[in-house]
Amino acid sequence: MTTRLIGREHAAALLRAEIDRAVGGHGGLVLVTGEAGIGKTALVGDAAAEARRRGALVLGGSCWGADGAPGYWPWVQVLRGLRRASTEAEWAEVRRASGGATAVLLGETAAVDETAVDETEFALYDGVTSALVTASQRRPVTVVLDDLHWADAASVRLLEFAARHTWLERLLLVGTYRDAEVEPTDHPLRPLLTALASRATMITLTGLDRDAVGELMTRTVGRRPDDAVVTQVHRRTGGNPFFVEQSARLWGGGSPVEAIAPGVRDAVQRRLSLLPEPVVRLLAVAAVLGREFHRQVLAAVAGEPADRVDRLVGRAVAARLAVARGDGRFAFAHDLVRETLYDSLDDPPRRHAAVVEAVARSPELADRLLPAERARHAYLAREVLDPATVVDLLEGAARDAGARMALEEAAGHRRRALEAAAALGPRRQALIAEGLGRDLYRLDRRDEAWETLRHAADRARAAADPLLSARVAITLYHYADAEEHAEIRDGALADAYRALIGEDAGPAPPARLAEEIAVHGSVLARREKDDEALTFFLWSMHDLIWGPGTAAERMRLIGEIERVARRGQSRPGASGHDSAWFAVALRWTALLELGDPGYLGAHETSLALAEQGGLPYEKAAALADRGIIAAFHGRFAEAADLLTEAARFGGEGNTHMHDVLFHLHWALLALQGRLEEDPLGKPPPPNSVHARLIESLTALYRDDAGTALRHQNLPRGLSPSGDG
Repeated sequence: MTTRLIGREHAAALLRAEIDRAVGGHGGLVLVTGEAGIGKTALVGDAAAEARRRGALVLGGSCWGADGAPGYWPWVQVLRGLRRASTEAEWAEVRRASGGATAVLLGETAAVDETAVDETEFALYDGVTSALVTASQRRPVTVVLDDLHWADAASVRLLEFAARHTWLERLLLVGTYRDAEVEPTDHPLRPLLTALASRATMITLTGLDRDAVGELMTRTVGRRPDDAVVTQVHRRTGGNPFFVEQSARLWGGGSPVEAIAPGVRDAVQRRLSLLPEPVVRLLAVAAVLGREFHRQVLAAVAGEPADRVDRLVGRAVAARLAVARGDGRFAFAHDLVRETLYDSLDDPPRRHAAVVEAVARSPELADRLLPAERARHAYLAREVLDPATVVDLLEGAARDAGARMALEEAAGHRRRALEAAAALGPRRQALIAEGLGRDLYRLDRRDEAWETLRHAADRARAAADPLLSARVAITLYHYADAEEHAEIRDGALADAYRALIGEDAGPAPPARLAEEIAVHGSVLARREKDDEALTFFLWSMHDLIWGPGTAAERMRLIGEIERVARRGQSRPGASGHDSAWFAVALRWTALLELGDPGYLGAHETSLALAEQGGLPYEKAAALADRGIIAAFHGRFAEAADLLTEAARFGGEGNTHMHDVLFHLHWALLALQGRLEEDPLGKPPPPNSVHARLIESLTALYRDDAGTALRHQNLPRGLSPSGDG
């Protein structure tokens, strides 16, 4: 019983069709190409079994990669197989038809009249071809020559001769070779195999797709891996069946999926050994850059001219170890190539530091590396780089991820930044921890978030910086959502009040303390010309007073926020959002509350800025805003469609955005008198502000004053910024 080939149905069908033709009297040549381990031998082995089932005689020969193989070695094996498969009389007929060629190749010239043996190249080619044709007159013959990339030139010329002269015979010739290994222009077999390919049916095997990788892993280890494992193995191996099987065996034996089997490493190293040393050295530098790399960055890091980099990378592409992505970008064929090269490096941290330093020397390279890529290099080089540089790049990547609503990514960058900031003092640590705490709250990891904010409060206390203490205290106030948080929140507020104002706060409620701290913090930030801190406190004041009857005061704050943003000294996202766009987005809502018809113009401006920025958060908010306007104008179906579309940009795991959109869906139903219907999406957590607000308003719609009054102490500051 044969085992079905996985992912090779089309290639197998092509070979079966050629076998049918040969059995019917029309010979042919098939060449199967692809990298080592891609499944060439398995494919032709399956075809050979099919040929035998069809009554054909299958003869095979393999080329030898090491020194010492005699000339015509694959053909010697074919003729030996033919002799074994023939009776004495049949072999005598074959030998006579060959004109002595079989005797020459098999070393039997002593057994015949040497004067009858013509050892010229043409006579040998014609004699071997005649021998095969004679054998095919009794039954179809299939000849398989494996690993032609190792063949001697004469053997390839003999194959080309036989293919040219046997089209009307029951003889199928099949050859396999690694096309990448004969691709270089200086390879001696390149012109011969190129000419041969023009006469052949070509079958080029590439990596298996993801589903086939999963099926092969299941067959190899006897159980189905989960989708994440399949995806990772597919990405790392490029779908190479040999690599997949080796990786699957390691994984099935309990090794991590990232492990590299010795056989795989040997195969990759052998392919690398075929390249000139300068190419391998350059690829090792590229391995530091990652699975994908840009030629301009590679040239800068390697210290090589761009034209030389192009030539050397071109050799790697020709060898199928790299692929061109366009626009100067390249990628390794699969991760195992990159990982093998990377593992061969000495002092990897110094190599990653070289990437950071190259970008610092040439700022134009920054556009060629994503913020996350620059942060990764900095973190891996943290042993040799200045800690401030490492932290700056990690925080920059976190802000970029936050702007894209990739909150998991942002939290990861900030965790690493907090680790790298150990030598930078408590002030920097407190700021990083505060940002990480916000990220974790938005991901609904409340316990972890609160512990992180507690750490921020401890670091702020150690820094003895009034502005920092005020900032962390306000953040703690916003996120203290459990009774056990009250003591820490109140202590931080009291400390910040004392540091800013110089006296004890007294028995004032937390909300009042937070507002006073925000006001005094903004005054000090203006005095110290700290626009980042000023932006934070202005937004805090805006969020803390958010509620009915405060639109005029909020307009004043929004105006100052816009002026600070225009100065260009405030980092985008420092307070949790892009200040310039967000100020305009909130200005139209304040104008609407004031009954000012200018709200429509402000609304259009905010939509234009969101479109210009192109960030997912801005797109989601702009769509939600359009939905609100549509609902106010009675276009309920349009509003529902816009809110549904906004959810697509909400960000994976961003519970705050999801809660806001759920609330808006509820409000849309309420406007239509459809409170009996459930809003779309997952409801907010029962104790969250949005859940309590929805419950309170629903109670009011239903004249249930008791339920509504239970929520009369909802915290102020319910703003879309997520900080209220």
